[in-house]
Amino acid sequence: MSRQIVDRVWLEVVDGTLRTGDRMPTTRQLSIELGLNPRSIDRAYQHLEQLGVLATRPGEGTFVSLNAPDGEIRQRWVKLDQLCREAASQAGALGFSIDDLIDALVDLRIPRNNSNDSPRQE
Repeated sequence: MSRQIVDRVWLEVVDGTLRTGDRMPTTRQLSIELGLNPRSIDRAYQHLEQLGVLATRPGEGTFVSLNAPDGEIRQRWVKLDQLCREAASQAGALGFSIDDLIDALVDLRIPRNNSNDSPRQE
């Protein structure tokens, strides 16, 4: 879902619906408006900040900024996007859904007590 928000905001910036300096809705406002988990909105806003599309000013809010990110940062995000698309494609070829892939990635963040633990079985 966060990817769709990123795409939507980017398109609104490109078509002029959103302009530099425009205040964005809060995470809570947007999550209520769209009926989404606030974490999805947070991830989207963070991604847009890393891309230089948004800027958050503590105590003031989040605004359209359009500050171009450093070329190295932009390139890293392009590579991450490609990696994610490849992983999703390969998982699909194996019969797994994107949700299964996300669950497996989340499991990587959880430290295991025993290095010989096998992946969880459902």
